[in-house]
Amino acid sequence: MSNINDSNLEKAETLAENKLIILYLMHNANCALSNLQILKLLYDFESFNYYYFQHLLSDLVEKKYITTYKQNDEWMYEISPLGSEVLDLTGNMLPGIIKHKVDIITRDLLSDVKNELLVTAEYIPEDNDTYMTKCKLSESYKTIFELNILCKSQSEAKKIAENWKSNANQYYHDIVKSLSN
Repeated sequence: MSNINDSNLEKAETLAENKLIILYLMHNANCALSNLQILKLLYDFESFNYYYFQHLLSDLVEKKYITTYKQNDEWMYEISPLGSEVLDLTGNMLPGIIKHKVDIITRDLLSDVKNELLVTAEYIPEDNDTYMTKCKLSESYKTIFELNILCKSQSEAKKIAENWKSNANQYYHDIVKSLSN
C-alpha cells in the first residue's frame, strides 16, 4: 500500500513540476507564443511529449494560469497575472538546474522563435474560373506584408502561390524597393 501512495505522490510532484516548467518558460518568454512554439521550446525536456504537453497546457488554461486568444488564425498563449502569482509563490519548488536549463533554452531559441518569418499563400475560388490568391508574410505573428491577387485560372493561382512560398522574401524586398522609389 505504501508503494502505491509513494508512486502517486511522485506522479503528482512530477505533474506539478512540469506545470511550473511551462509557467516559468512562459514568464521568461515575456511574449505570447503559439502552441507549436511552446512545444519547440520544451523539446529538450524528456518528460514532455505532444499529448502530455497538450494536457498540461489545457489544464493551465482551464485554471486561468495561462490566457489564450486567437491571432491570425492561430491560438496564442501568455502567462496570466494569476499564473505569475502562482509562479511567484511556488517557483522555489523548481530545482535550480531546471530553471537554468529553461533560461538557456529561452535565451538561445526564443530569439529564433520570435523572429521566425511565416510565409503563407492560399488560393480560394471566387466564381466562374476566378481565384483569389492571398500571399502573406508575417513576423512574430504580425502581418508585415499581404497581397491579394485575382487570378483567371486555378493553374495561375496555384503557380503564384507556389512562387510566393519559394521567393517571398525577395518579392517583398523588390516590392518595397519599387514603392519606395
